[in-house]
Amino acid sequence: MRYRRGLVIAIGFALIAAACSSGADDTTTTTPATMPPVSSTVATSTTTAATTTSSTTTTTSPYGGATLLTQVIQMELTVLGYFDGVADGILGPATEEAITAFQTDAGITADGAYGPETYAALADTLEADEDFVTSVQEDLLELKLYPGPVDGDYGSGTVKAVEALQEKCEMNVDGRFEPKTHVCLEQEMGRV
Repeated sequence: MRYRRGLVIAIGFALIAAACSSGADDTTTTTPATMPPVSSTVATSTTTAATTTSSTTTTTSPYGGATLLTQVIQMELTVLGYFDGVADGILGPATEEAITAFQTDAGITADGAYGPETYAALADTLEADEDFVTSVQEDLLELKLYPGPVDGDYGSGTVKAVEALQEKCEMNVDGRFEPKTHVCLEQEMGRV
């Protein structure tokens, strides 16, 4: 099971990387300089003299631009059995349906949008998934943030390693493996 989840994540990021470098005339893609915005929709970025950051955008989607955060949420929902599409980073109808189904099962507001309530519920569910936690521990071990053991238990050692990761990414340090922390991990592992 751990192999399949790692493979799903690796394939998802490989597909996004391939799409970003395909050179298609109808797609404009830029690499995020900062964490993607937290919202259920993503606006296409514009460049001004005062702006030095950009966000990932794809002009071919009627649903807005692709974001790394949405892609990570799609992968997490795939691991949990809610999403079976391609983790393309676009918040479209299939992703909204998967989010709504997850929210319903988690007993939170079921609106198909993601935000703090959904992030916390995803963290709760994933932190309880032994195979997922094992995969995270292996990544943290590789980054030399976690001394072990790799046992699938989201205990105090894993929490401390996640806090170290969050500090490294200059984000809120709370030890929770929410989607934004997952984005940070994928960036630190060089998968995006």
